[in-house]
Amino acid sequence: MNTRPKIRPQKNVWDRVLEAIAIGALVYGVVVVLQAWSTLPDTIPTHFDASGNADGFGPKGMIWLLPSISVVLVPAMLILRRFPWLSNVPIEITEENAEKQYGLIVRLLSLLACAVSLLFTALVYDTILIAGGGNSLLDAWFMPIFLTGNMAPILWYFYAAFKGR
Repeated sequence: MNTRPKIRPQKNVWDRVLEAIAIGALVYGVVVVLQAWSTLPDTIPTHFDASGNADGFGPKGMIWLLPSISVVLVPAMLILRRFPWLSNVPIEITEENAEKQYGLIVRLLSLLACAVSLLFTALVYDTILIAGGGNSLLDAWFMPIFLTGNMAPILWYFYAAFKGR
């Protein structure tokens, strides 16, 4: 049984900005696919090597994979922020540290929702460019940015959570 305090920390301005970016990028990713759908060829790039070159191809319906994953993950992370006591974290949550720790959890989920939404939308946009005969905008620099964009919030959270025990 979960005996953690059930406190909902107030969202700060950064949480609201990150939420707006996450939702905006999510909507943009879906709109871009809808707008490009009729002009996409029957076969599109579905996988890219570390340098950003297409090395896997599939049916054009695969363009919906990343927006579909985003439509599930991003709202789930944004909703989970309302129930931070459900999160599995390495810190014991007590009455004394609940507000601070829950605030960190909310921030982490906001950052991850934003990162996932932006990164998936960038991949979809690039896939559409390449499928239409254009050049990739995501060269070799993209993979380090992708990994950093996902790992930095997690590392920040662990640092801040253990520091603020």
